[in-house]
Amino acid sequence: MVFVNDLPGIRDIPQWLGHASAGHDGMFLADIVFPLFLFWVGMSIPLAVDGRQKKGDSDLTIVRHILKRTFSLVFIGVLMVNTSRMSVEVTGIDRNLWALCMYAGVILSWRVYGREKTKAGKKLGVIFHYVGIGLLVFVLFVFRDKDGAWLLPQWWGILGIIGWAYLVAAIAYVFLEKHLVKLLIVFAGLLLYHITYTQSAYLQEYTGWLALESYGAHASLSFAGMLASLVMKKIRLQTFRLYSVWGIAGLIFLIAGFVLRPLWGISKLAATPSFVYLSLAVGLGLLMLVWYPTEIKKKHGWANVFYPAGTQTFLAYLLPSVYYHAIFYAGISLPGWMTYSWVGILKSIVFTFLIIQLTGILARFGVKLKL
Repeated sequence: MVFVNDLPGIRDIPQWLGHASAGHDGMFLADIVFPLFLFWVGMSIPLAVDGRQKKGDSDLTIVRHILKRTFSLVFIGVLMVNTSRMSVEVTGIDRNLWALCMYAGVILSWRVYGREKTKAGKKLGVIFHYVGIGLLVFVLFVFRDKDGAWLLPQWWGILGIIGWAYLVAAIAYVFLEKHLVKLLIVFAGLLLYHITYTQSAYLQEYTGWLALESYGAHASLSFAGMLASLVMKKIRLQTFRLYSVWGIAGLIFLIAGFVLRPLWGISKLAATPSFVYLSLAVGLGLLMLVWYPTEIKKKHGWANVFYPAGTQTFLAYLLPSVYYHAIFYAGISLPGWMTYSWVGILKSIVFTFLIIQLTGILARFGVKLKL
């Protein structure tokens, strides 16, 4: 996500690296990243919920945690998506400065505190926490768009969509008690609802800013990841059976994606059924590809470089936005040669690895976020 989000400012790069434009029947590299992220979010749910249950958490406690995490993601997502609406003329505050205050508030408010080693460190951690809350109150209070209007969830933002998809899959996993058949029925219902929404002009017109297609398209991606993880937990020691289930499911989604393509096309922006099914086929294929070296051959060293992004994903996702707003506010721009062709692509690769390493460094100094 860091890499593909850094590419739009680079000129003269291959089309397949970017996002497909509205109305284009197809998907490129950047289009597959977000649905795969939703798939991995779903895969984490059985592992996280089962881990909490082993620690003695009740279902009610787990549901409260799910709701809290969903609210956090939706709230932060709405803040982020409204940054572009912030009016300098109405508020007298630079949009980038507002965004920096917002991100500082988010990082300080959701930072894990209370684990500092010294008493002074614990007190300082609490102070930072309330400073973060104060910054969020400030940005909420001063926000106005060009018409003087307040925050509007015209869409939920990337984090908000993740939050809604996570809510659907996680709640279903808890209340259906990991029952595979029941979960498969709900999953089929999500897929059917998504097709109905895609075909129904009435639903599309009257759902408005609720963006209910998220429950069909995006929730299906996380739900599928949750089911893939549940299957893994049940038969992880039976490699052939595991690969058969994942492989057959991936093949079915691959065929369905191309069979339904003539009806609605393949479009990330429209979240068409074919886009969802092909994303699931890719997700299951990559899962099988990664499973072999890590779980069968027990080779994990190759992934160490990505470790900070895997353990502190939320922070790794926020840091690039902090960087962009900081350089825009300071009036700094990169030289033209760094934003052109293969040099620009190399710059984005280096930038991605720097963000990952910075995430790890900040985590070692106690800057860890938890939703």
